[in-house]
Amino acid sequence: MPSPRSPRTFPDARFPRRIRSGVVAVIACALSLGCTNRQVKVEMVAGEAGPERIFETNRADRAEIDRLSEAYEAAPTERKGGRDGVRFEGVFAERDLPSEIGNRNGWSTLPGSFGTAYYYVEQFGAQRDDWTAFRDRMNAGELWIRFAIRFFESRIDGEEERIEWRRFAERELLPDAMSAFLRFNAGGYVQQGQRIDTRFRPPMERGPRTDDEWFQVQVFAPLVGFAVERGWVEPWEAQLTLLSGIDGWVSAGERAWTRRELADPIVKRTVGRFVPDADPGEIGPRNQKLILTGLAFLWWVNTSRDAVEIMLESPAISEDEKARLRNGDRSIDLPGPFGIPIGGGERPLESEVVLRTEVEPFLTNGTWDQSLGTVSFRTRIYPPSQRRRMTAPVFHANWAVPDAATQRDVFGGVELVGQDLAECAFWERMFDDDRRAAWTAALEAARSAGSPTPLRAFIESVDGEDAESLPAPEGLRALVFRERGA
Repeated sequence: MPSPRSPRTFPDARFPRRIRSGVVAVIACALSLGCTNRQVKVEMVAGEAGPERIFETNRADRAEIDRLSEAYEAAPTERKGGRDGVRFEGVFAERDLPSEIGNRNGWSTLPGSFGTAYYYVEQFGAQRDDWTAFRDRMNAGELWIRFAIRFFESRIDGEEERIEWRRFAERELLPDAMSAFLRFNAGGYVQQGQRIDTRFRPPMERGPRTDDEWFQVQVFAPLVGFAVERGWVEPWEAQLTLLSGIDGWVSAGERAWTRRELADPIVKRTVGRFVPDADPGEIGPRNQKLILTGLAFLWWVNTSRDAVEIMLESPAISEDEKARLRNGDRSIDLPGPFGIPIGGGERPLESEVVLRTEVEPFLTNGTWDQSLGTVSFRTRIYPPSQRRRMTAPVFHANWAVPDAATQRDVFGGVELVGQDLAECAFWERMFDDDRRAAWTAALEAARSAGSPTPLRAFIESVDGEDAESLPAPEGLRALVFRERGA
């Protein structure tokens, strides 16, 4: 249950007007543009009675509003009669953060003598069994590859060429495509987990490469190497592909050249192995031949007996659907290739979290804004069966807020910050009662003396290599012993 607080409002000092009004602007803009994506935004800050939380959404039905009103123990604030969304505010115990739309979250506070360390974690999106979801995605991918293999075999005239196609498809195309997706998905999982806001730049957005963009290059470079190792591209083609985007910005001209000089020849070379006179043309929406081939493929999937045969052998099709196919009923829902829906699927949920931490987190996958003292997370979340990535991202942040008064008394200024401060809070958490009492006494002596010198004896007493020892964190040791150069 939320901790008691009256009235249920947040002081503007904690959430500046520019942050609060930004939420309104984003939602209002989206609604005015006719966007039907559901949007949710959370703002949080550490309060004296527990984490303070604001939740806003541009859409909520009566049942949701009733449920959220119970969780927040307050009615929502409505804008423009509810047409501009609803807003809830509340103060909660650490273990009682609300789940507004099925999100799971957590908050932890770790106090220490020199400051307090905080931890926040949250995941939006429906829960699911990751292994089952991964297996289903791979099975769906294999199903569509086998569709393509059989479809293109039917368009090859010579018997020898068809035999070579079947050999190539079973021994190279299918296993390499499955391996490539596995590696791509693993890279995407790492990228998403480490850098929530990473995106590809549009052609017109110039500027130097960011750290996140360089991380993106590093994550996916091995996939290009895999294509070389398997013989799909030549080393010089791989080199040019990597260099085309290594600066974080690919101009429209670079993209056109890369498609014309690299992608199109690679496709033509592969097709030419089996249909020597074929000219697939350039890749892109202007290639009518490619569009007609795609439409013919989809028609084949929905009408041919060969496609039914493949579906009956595939674990991606349920037994109930297979029974319908055997009875001549083809009105089943085919899973998208590797779980990616054909035609785009449902609109994603647009989620954003803004934490007012005041200090830069030392461990997070969000984006730090020095001017606002906030770390933010933004992402689009798709339904479980349509996710572009294996899992919805987990937002997380670790930060530490110094106790300025204590640190000034002991060190003469705020010296212990960030990870060093959090490590110190963790170190104190490990004390037994005797050590805690001894540490408290040493700390009081240090404050009275206006010097960290009284802390030295205690730190030396717990130092050592055995299991009973608790060596002090290096950041604290450096401050305590710096006067004598140790």
